[in-house]
Amino acid sequence: MFIKTLKIKNLKCFGDNVTPLEFNFPDGKVSGSGLNILVGENNTGKSTVFESIDFLRDGTKKDIKNIKNKKSASDEISVELTFSGAINDVIENFSQDNKKGVFKKYVFKDTNDKEYFRLFRTSKDIKSIQLWDNKESKFKNESGIDAPLKKLFEANFVWSDTNPNDEVSFGATTICGNLLREIVKKFEETLIYTTFATQFHKTFNDSDSGLRKELKEIEARTQKIFSEQFSDAQISFHFDELKIDSFFKNTKIEIMEPDGIPTYMEEKGSGMQRSVALALLQVYAEELIKHPENPSMAKPFFLFIDEPEICLHPQAQIKLLGAILELSKTKQIFITTHSPYFFKNNAVKNAGLFLFKKDKSHNLEVLSIKDKSWQLFPWSPSWGEINYHAYNLSTIEFHDELYGFLHQKYIDGSNDEQEAKKRSYLDEFDIYLKTKTTQTRKWTPERGWETKTEKDVSLQTFIRNKIHHPENNKMKAVSYSDDELQSSIEEMTKLCH
Repeated sequence: MFIKTLKIKNLKCFGDNVTPLEFNFPDGKVSGSGLNILVGENNTGKSTVFESIDFLRDGTKKDIKNIKNKKSASDEISVELTFSGAINDVIENFSQDNKKGVFKKYVFKDTNDKEYFRLFRTSKDIKSIQLWDNKESKFKNESGIDAPLKKLFEANFVWSDTNPNDEVSFGATTICGNLLREIVKKFEETLIYTTFATQFHKTFNDSDSGLRKELKEIEARTQKIFSEQFSDAQISFHFDELKIDSFFKNTKIEIMEPDGIPTYMEEKGSGMQRSVALALLQVYAEELIKHPENPSMAKPFFLFIDEPEICLHPQAQIKLLGAILELSKTKQIFITTHSPYFFKNNAVKNAGLFLFKKDKSHNLEVLSIKDKSWQLFPWSPSWGEINYHAYNLSTIEFHDELYGFLHQKYIDGSNDEQEAKKRSYLDEFDIYLKTKTTQTRKWTPERGWETKTEKDVSLQTFIRNKIHHPENNKMKAVSYSDDELQSSIEEMTKLCH
């Protein structure tokens, strides 16, 4: 069971008519197949996607007027999720018995026999999650389903503004807490634990134990005073069995580095703390959510990481991406990122990529990797292309790609072998560029130790030569500006279409 589409209405920068997001599913084989990457400048709605999932699962305690889209005339915020996959199997294996029939009633199929399940929450009825009734074509509210529904799919968030030490604590809602809770379920069934439980009650609650005999005197004295002042009700002390997770409340993670000196986690830097939190999430996802009676059936698990590159040096970012790509073969993972290192791995092309940007009227626009209109190359999307469209960032890598692509396109435009050979020379290609672009610069070629005659070249060729020939002594003192790089790229992108 995976998230197929997400529709957000009037939440922060999402307005009335933003196109629903359609996400990638893991296929069990291909690295990156279950990964969905959200990129774009700050304040373009990436983290709002995560907040919308949280809104649907848990509602919100925030004032609606503070999180609604300011441009919208409507006061209603709504979030709709559509799941697809083996939904009936998930309900059968992971839903509580008295809710299985309720949930299955709302599973519907398309003409290809694929199963779907739609959820909806609106600020008009903030306390209720509604289910889509496909027969009646409307959302309905079923009483008592919110908590059971949350148990059907795990949504684990690592926020960019969260103290990473909180993530590696052992609270009930933390990664470590969830991890230990799953371990506890298995341990409570072992002989060693049942023996411990028996001994606990024998020590604290058995009438023949030494502790119980001493407590009887305290109970009697308390009973006497209580009876005189309030009531004749009987009073006795009973010790409930300590649950295993009670023992973990003061647990700390200790790290032994190569210097041999042990250090507690909270004393480490944010980068290491965040790395441990992410590593624990991977363990939780890989090992601890299998259905005990049916190992092949995994509980739906969704991992949301807001800017995973925070506090990580480049090499650590690359390693983390490798782990995420591997995990995304079987799990659906969502990340927001500003890091260029997250686009260096070719497997990222298997992922769902979403570019968040705002148009000239400051309305949100989301470009998907499935939308080919903004992609220029047969190998799109490239690292330079992503940075250009997501951040309006012009890079020499993108300039090089465009120049090489257009040169090959120019060569391929000839059906004559001799003409094609002639077009392969850069001088000939530059003549063509000067007829299609607007700016020229002076360039002095060098061949070995010999300086050639200065000539006018297109701005595109000038920048290309500066990139490829840093050894040219004559031209070392001459360069191009960021604006010229931007202009050169803009002109070449127009020639690609």
